[in-house]
Parts: sequence; C-alpha cells; structure tokens
Amino acid sequence: MEDTLKRLNIFVLEDDPDISHFLNLFLSDFFNKVTVKTDNRFNYSDFDNIDIFLLDIEIPFDSGYEVCKRIKTIYPNKPVVFLTAHSQLDDKIKGLELGDDFIPKPFEPLELIARLKNLLKDRYGDFVYLDELIVDKRAHVILDSVTRTKIPLSETENKIFFYLYDNMNIRLSREQIINHVWGVEGHRGQTNSLNVYINSLRNKVDIEGKLIQTIYGYGYKLSDLKE
Repeated sequence: MEDTLKRLNIFVLEDDPDISHFLNLFLSDFFNKVTVKTDNRFNYSDFDNIDIFLLDIEIPFDSGYEVCKRIKTIYPNKPVVFLTAHSQLDDKIKGLELGDDFIPKPFEPLELIARLKNLLKDRYGDFVYLDELIVDKRAHVILDSVTRTKIPLSETENKIFFYLYDNMNIRLSREQIINHVWGVEGHRGQTNSLNVYINSLRNKVDIEGKLIQTIYGYGYKLSDLKE
C-alpha cells in the first residue's frame, strides 16, 4: 500500500490556516500530490486526478456536507472523509451516511494517515501500477495512470491482456494464449487473429512496446519491467 499511496492524490478543504498548512506538509510525506483549499475557488469538474477527499464540515462559505454531495454526484466511487470539531452522534451518523469516514478534531496525525490508508486500501487495494498503466485486478479494468481514465478494450483484448497479466514474466506460447481465449476447439486458424489483437492491444496500452514482449518463434510475455 505504501507504494500505491505515493502515487495517489488527495484534496483537502480546510479553512483554518494553521490546520491547512499542517495538513499540506504532513500529507505530502505520504501522497503523490496534496491539493489544499481554504476557500471555494475550485471546480468540481477538475477532480479527475483526485483519489480521496478530506473535508472540514464547518467552512464559512459552504457546508462540508454539501461539498461532499456535489463530489459524490460526479465521482460516486471516490472516498470522502470528514474532519470536524463536532463529535456528536448525529454529526457522525450524517458524516458516515454521506461520506466514507468521520474524524473528529483534534486528531492524531498518525491516526489520520492510518485511517486514510485503510480506506484507500479498501478502495484501491487491487490497483497495480505497471509502467504508465493502473491495472484494476478486481474489475479487470486498465486505467491511464496520468488521467485516471479507463482504457477501452474489446472483450478479446481484455482476455488476452489479463491472461498475460496473470502470468507476468512467463513466456506463453501462441497455442496457450489461443486455447485460453478461443478454446481448444477454436484453435485452428486463430494465429493471424492473435497477431491482430496483440497489435491492437499494444496500440492501446503499450505504444513503446516495453510491456508486451514478442518471443520470436514461440509467443508473448508481459513484463513488469523489473527484470
């Protein structure tokens, strides 16, 4: 999780200058990028690259609850954590109903980061970074690591990629791949089809040709680039 956390981005909304300054410094040791706002000068449509939100509930220009509602409308799967001086049961219940966690002030910094890590592990624990890709093993989805957008693959391309992925750094013969994708009965005449799908897959996820390596006269392997 540590390696994954260093690739994730957090947005913080906190109007107190001392707390916002501290959070900026503290969270920068753990996250790839920390964006801190003390006012409402931000656009909700600019949160594509944000992975988790930390919101103060009591902000003079709005309500953290309302900000959360707008975020969840656009990004329903991104976790939102509330930070507040109010610790009454009603506040906690409302925070957990709208968001994903509730942390009262004053807070212990190490407890804060531990709770953020646990929440991110639940949400992004199956994400693996592979060169410029984010591979979601659970959903069998590939994302661009810069834009966090899904890379569209056909059903066959997806089957080929995740078969290679599940056998990372292992040389797979063309016959093995064809049998997995089309079945033994569909083996005959699929060699050319496999070549076409591999080329299409490379154009989408491996333009530089570093990940999907051709084993001449044999087949292919997916490299994690660590070898």
